[in-house]
Amino acid sequence: MASESDTTDTTDMDIDTDANSQTETETQTQTQTETETETETHNADPPVRHVLVKCDAAVFAYDGHHLTYQDHGYAKDIAPYIPPPVTAEAEAADAECPQPRQVPHKPPAWWQAQCLFRGLPSHGTVADLQERLRGHENDPIPRETRERARRTFKRQNARAREHSWRHEMSPEEKASRDPRRYLREMFPAGSPVKEPVLLTTYFVINIQETAEELGLWCAYTHAPTETEAVVQMARYWVVVGPDRSAVTERLRMMERESQRLKCEQEEERRELRRKNRALLRSRQLEAKHAVARCQDWDVSGVWHLRCPQIQEGWDVQNMTLKIYLERTAEGPQMFADLDFGAVAGVFRFERCAGGARMTAPMKPDRDDHDDESGEDDENENENENENENENDYDSSGHSSDGESGQMDIHNQEGDEDNEHRRHSPTPDVFYFGSTTQPAAKNHPWNYRYRGEDPAAGVVDHGSDEKLYTITVCAPTGRTLQGTFGGSAFGDCTFTGVKVGVGGPPEIDTSEE
Repeated sequence: MASESDTTDTTDMDIDTDANSQTETETQTQTQTETETETETHNADPPVRHVLVKCDAAVFAYDGHHLTYQDHGYAKDIAPYIPPPVTAEAEAADAECPQPRQVPHKPPAWWQAQCLFRGLPSHGTVADLQERLRGHENDPIPRETRERARRTFKRQNARAREHSWRHEMSPEEKASRDPRRYLREMFPAGSPVKEPVLLTTYFVINIQETAEELGLWCAYTHAPTETEAVVQMARYWVVVGPDRSAVTERLRMMERESQRLKCEQEEERRELRRKNRALLRSRQLEAKHAVARCQDWDVSGVWHLRCPQIQEGWDVQNMTLKIYLERTAEGPQMFADLDFGAVAGVFRFERCAGGARMTAPMKPDRDDHDDESGEDDENENENENENENENDYDSSGHSSDGESGQMDIHNQEGDEDNEHRRHSPTPDVFYFGSTTQPAAKNHPWNYRYRGEDPAAGVVDHGSDEKLYTITVCAPTGRTLQGTFGGSAFGDCTFTGVKVGVGGPPEIDTSEE
């Protein structure tokens, strides 16, 4: 039975042991923290990303955090990768168990790396390496190897940073990276240098505080901006020197220079605005003259449209429509490129009701021919009554009452019959006849469109299933009105005015 004194001595010994363990733990924690802090400081954006560490057993690669050997890193617990030893008991267990334990496969270089990380020889077969690692599955990388890697990484990066500081960095970069070192190099203690230095920077506080700590004078002013960006960081001209009067005089000179540059920039902006306005007026005048010279009722060209439902609902400023005629072997077709901001695509016009086909791949039925002949006779009678030499459309652009044609939708049954008779994949209704321009007495033109959202790149599927209309208005067909719709904004109406003459199409319709 232990005595009371023995019990007391044992308790005191345990307390001393616990205290020593706690002190040792705190010391290790402090050392580890200091090491990690130092590593983080030197590893922050290192100019040298990887270094080679030569050790007695091999040459490792180190990136400031991890060691690798032939692109294989250190694995802490490799016991699951090592197959169990072959013994009589193991063979009996394998015989009783139909499915032995599956061991993950690793390449030979991986096994060599694990041996080298643990300070073991790396020669031999994979089985030799596995047997050599048995009992060392959790061994850490030797401390000497880790320390050598850290020293090598730190030394090479220090050399690279010093080379960059001396030969590559500008004064502004030096003042931003290490203002204390830069100012000490520019104004050494006891040096007779009185001339201040001028820096252009976005950051002033660090330079100003460091200058005050070193007993230097610091002053700054806003520098002119260099770009026309909407959001800009403020730039400063910073003057630092040991003599207050020299710093003040240099700052006043820079303020005068800043004011001069600002005036020059403002004058350049005003001149650019004047040139842009003159160019815009010139283009508008040219477009106006071109539109005035074009024939009446010539719809081909550029149109500016207005649709309050789209412009107000989708914050769209400019809506344009470019109409052009494409001539093919089967007959002319009319298209239009649209840009409505919220949607872009192509209009495809159908010929006017009663408009005769110029060419047809198949001879039409007699009934259809009779109908068309009757319509032509009716037009001829109308022309004779008016005692004017006109074509199928009114070239003067004026109707008897001076108003646009009524917005009627033609009967599509005859067109559907023609479509079945055609060999071309293009429906017959899209081919124009002799009437390729509207007139005051012509019906409105029907069209279909295919569009997409230009911002999201989403195609508006099914947009060509619905029929819409455009009516060119009198006098002389310089304005139009029409209907439009889409899955995003629904059905709506628009108006337009012609602002430019026709040009080449922007899409290829040769295979349409």
